[in-house]
Amino acid sequence: MSILRGHKLPKSSKILLGLLTGISLLLLVLKYQQFQSLQSSLDEIKFHDVKISFIQLIPRSTIYNPWVLILSIFAEISIISFIFSFVVLYIGSKFAERFWGNYLEVIKFVIIVGSITNLITVIIAIISNIIRQDGKNMDQPLGGGISYYFGFLVVCKQLIPEHNIVLFQGLINFRVKHVPFALIIFLSLWSIIISQSLYPAIPSIGSFFVSYFYLRFFQSLNTEPTLPIATTTTSTTTTNSGNNGSSIDMQNSSIMIGDASDTFQLIDFFPQVTRPILTPIFQHGYDISVFLGIITPFNDEIVEQSNLRAQKRQEQTNQTQKNVAKSVAERRRQVALQVIEDRINKETAANGAVTNQ
Repeated sequence: MSILRGHKLPKSSKILLGLLTGISLLLLVLKYQQFQSLQSSLDEIKFHDVKISFIQLIPRSTIYNPWVLILSIFAEISIISFIFSFVVLYIGSKFAERFWGNYLEVIKFVIIVGSITNLITVIIAIISNIIRQDGKNMDQPLGGGISYYFGFLVVCKQLIPEHNIVLFQGLINFRVKHVPFALIIFLSLWSIIISQSLYPAIPSIGSFFVSYFYLRFFQSLNTEPTLPIATTTTSTTTTNSGNNGSSIDMQNSSIMIGDASDTFQLIDFFPQVTRPILTPIFQHGYDISVFLGIITPFNDEIVEQSNLRAQKRQEQTNQTQKNVAKSVAERRRQVALQVIEDRINKETAANGAVTNQ
């Protein structure tokens, strides 16, 4: 069984993985062709040094090729980065489409988060290189899948905030909501100590904040993402969910903007020890954004609806985990019964052989 079988892939996964494979392959072919042509004139040219400015995110040439803000999201040149981006896109898009129920929203999320993150990265890289008078790094390619990696981590925090990740039979146990902060610290130290540059810290931090603000204040969904998406030929479809009796009018459903739930506050991404310092900073940033008209404050009704959606998501996740646990327990019971039955049969056969002797 392969994860690459088309009928097992959600539509968003097919499109995003197709873009990643197609653009990365095109980049590889163009780099190789240019490398071959440059070898005749430059003896010491390396394949890694060949750049394709109309596909790759290069600070100096981005202003002339603004479409690279989007194309470079799916442009990977190394095998390791391509495989990693492929896995992230496959798992992330499959997970997000399952909850959001709309493949276009998943694709839009990746493109919006990736392109804005790339724009921020380019602007900061240009300013930094001008201050340091470093013209060489103005021609270094940036971008790639790192522009959306943190986006899917924020999605996980939004949809399953209290989910525990258990590794090595319980030796390592942590919650999903703590992963983004831990990785930001790790990548920041990597940039300071190892790479000694703004990369990969800046695109990672940028991806984190861009994806959070998009999901918190701007994402629009036409249907309740935690309820099944019904298809029917009638004009109106009503779907009941458990004891809550929620209903969806598929054609007249209201558009939900953002996620105002209490479990999806920005401060919840950070450890308790940092919150006394970060809370007033985030509050001032929020007040300035409201004053400038960048975001719209949530009213009590929207917060209540968002909390209800978050509660439903948690109930759905808990039920799924219970079903998986029951399935695992049943398989273990069947295996244990089979082992006992085999042992009894062997002992019976051995006793029969002794009796015959």
